Amino acid sequence: MTVDLKGENRFWGRIDEDAAIAYAEATNDRNPLYLEGTAVPPMFSATLILPAQWGASRASSYMTRIAGSRGSVHGEHDVYFRGDIQPGMSLQWEAGLHSIKQTRGGVVVTHRTVLSDAEGSPLVDHFWSNFHIGGVIEGSDFGPDLASHVFPEDARGRPVASQTVHVDRDQAFRYAGVSADFAGHAMDDTIALREGYPSKILQGMCTFAMCSGAVVDAGAGGDPRRLRRLAGRFSSPAFPRRDLVVNLFDAGLTAEGGRALVFEANQDDVTVISHGRAELVPDEA
Repeated sequence: MTVDLKGENRFWGRIDEDAAIAYAEATNDRNPLYLEGTAVPPMFSATLILPAQWGASRASSYMTRIAGSRGSVHGEHDVYFRGDIQPGMSLQWEAGLHSIKQTRGGVVVTHRTVLSDAEGSPLVDHFWSNFHIGGVIEGSDFGPDLASHVFPEDARGRPVASQTVHVDRDQAFRYAGVSADFAGHAMDDTIALREGYPSKILQGMCTFAMCSGAVVDAGAGGDPRRLRRLAGRFSSPAFPRRDLVVNLFDAGLTAEGGRALVFEANQDDVTVISHGRAELVPDEA
């Protein structure tokens, strides 16, 4: 549950241990740290911030500045982990417009949501980017550029691991139950067909969360608390009953001396998550 504090897009809540375990189960992530209540899946906080994200989108006047859009999709997501969130912890968070950028194919609108502890110390930053297909900004770009997470092609020569993540038939329904993301194309074949898909698809954040499990298992020794950044681009829809193959590669060191990994997720040889990047704390941290 979330409760409005002072403004439309400021909220507070609590990390319920059972909710975090249910999220892990709904994304087929049976990491013992989650199931025993020691740690929280890295993308769990995305479920908390949905009302703030929607509220920030409604409150922004950017829509009046975008012409010719044929619709919007969740284009990419970038999360920074400033500290650990733990089961039972009380949090507060606030969302707002970060940037509007024109690209060749449309307009990218990014909202930023910062989750902090009860005392106000930032713990997690979500940069949520929606792509407005074919849109044109009436005016100039707004806000700072996002940090790059472009896949460096030379990293393909430094493979780290490949992990297959099973996707169940009811995956989208289970994810909807723990996230309140009841997107029509994930819930109903008729809606999916009307939108041009051959059948129901997974919610983008469900796909991203399932990939994060593989990244933590294969790249962080199974410990999500080592993550400092997790980013990716939603390239194609993912479908139930088709397993994900997540390939990780070595991208060297971060500016802080931690390990950097890049990754892609494929489903039936189609890339569904591209330009993935994970950054870890230094080994001595």
